[in-house]
Amino acid sequence: MTRVAKGLAASVALLLCSAHGWVQAEERAALKSMAVGGSLMSWAWLAWQGAPIDSALCANQGPSGLRFEAAKDRELRAASLGWRLGECVAWRAPSSALSLQLAPRLQLGGWQAERGAAEPRRLLDAAFIPALRWDLGSPAAGLRLDLELGIGAGLISHSRIGARQKSTNFQFFDVMGLGLRSADARWRLSLDYRHVSNADIRKPNQAVDFIGLSVEVPMP
Repeated sequence: MTRVAKGLAASVALLLCSAHGWVQAEERAALKSMAVGGSLMSWAWLAWQGAPIDSALCANQGPSGLRFEAAKDRELRAASLGWRLGECVAWRAPSSALSLQLAPRLQLGGWQAERGAAEPRRLLDAAFIPALRWDLGSPAAGLRLDLELGIGAGLISHSRIGARQKSTNFQFFDVMGLGLRSADARWRLSLDYRHVSNADIRKPNQAVDFIGLSVEVPMP
């Protein structure tokens, strides 16, 4: 793995690990900034390199896949099922293993507030996330490390859940995940962060910051 990739992976791992215990507001803001800033810079890099920004334009299309995630916020729990719409390498460094892949996905999920919370205690979400994955190389034989970043958009079935007032059904989904996968791409495990808010389109805009784990497998 290159020196740059090692530094990037170490920084993200440190910030994600700091989320243990459902981090304080300042730390959540740092994770959100990394997810949004990293995604924007990754798209800008592809544009600067003249690389494809649509997976349909990529050569060597990878398989689609199924993804399950379980996550938690301070008062909320969530589970989601995602469908990765293929995967492809949009850019590769000429002198290292570093590459940038397009891995867009659709996802459906449900949230549940803790017991005793005000109604509604449950809601559903649906989102499209045009995720990007930086392949950071191989930390061990048969394994590969990657960093996923994405800014997506979607809908939630209620604009409020428990004590959390979201004000709009339309929401942005900012994601970041540190993943470990098999070299043959038969599975991928990831430590994930997801920020859900309406970007202050309407207030109050009480954001949700989920930290969770996901597993992904290719579809036959």
